[in-house]
Amino acid sequence: MLKIEDTADGIRCIGLNRPDKRNAIGVEMTLALEDVLLKTKVDATVKAIVFHGLGGHFCAGMDMKDFFDSSNRPPEVLQRARAATEHWRIQLLRQMPQKIFTAVEGYCLGGGLPILAASAAVVAQRESKLGLPEINFGFVPGGQIIKAVGEVMSPRGLAYAALTGRPFNAEQAQRWGLVTQVVERDPCGEAIALARASL
Repeated sequence: MLKIEDTADGIRCIGLNRPDKRNAIGVEMTLALEDVLLKTKVDATVKAIVFHGLGGHFCAGMDMKDFFDSSNRPPEVLQRARAATEHWRIQLLRQMPQKIFTAVEGYCLGGGLPILAASAAVVAQRESKLGLPEINFGFVPGGQIIKAVGEVMSPRGLAYAALTGRPFNAEQAQRWGLVTQVVERDPCGEAIALARASL
């Protein structure tokens, strides 16, 4: 679910690795995210973190079918996964002693946006599509997602994204404060360069 690679100079690259689902965060991935952040938090050899996605997309949000709609998992497993999601998304991302950098390409939606909100810098490929599509499925974005994204995104931009559910491109995300830098090609190398410059 995650691909973890450490560079010689102390950068931990955390790759969301569920390409067949556009890296949507399901039960296994959310547990893995909590685990890697807990371990990284106390690892003095890690100086910075770079999040990225594998397979051409950053994250298509939470996998709601895996958590709710059609899950056949035992209730205790789902309860544990939901608790882990709240833990890493609300607490751990903001408690990390290391600076976080994020590389975005393809889709970056819904539940993936709090990672961007917790980042010191976000590098997005120009063709990326970001958004809060929840209203298209009959409900509003989760309160903790809105709260996190609202800390970095302009109020009008956030309202537009949440109330219309329409995706917006990397340049618009930059104007609204969600993205730091827009690049033409692979954003991961630039995110790593920014992380390295911060050491």
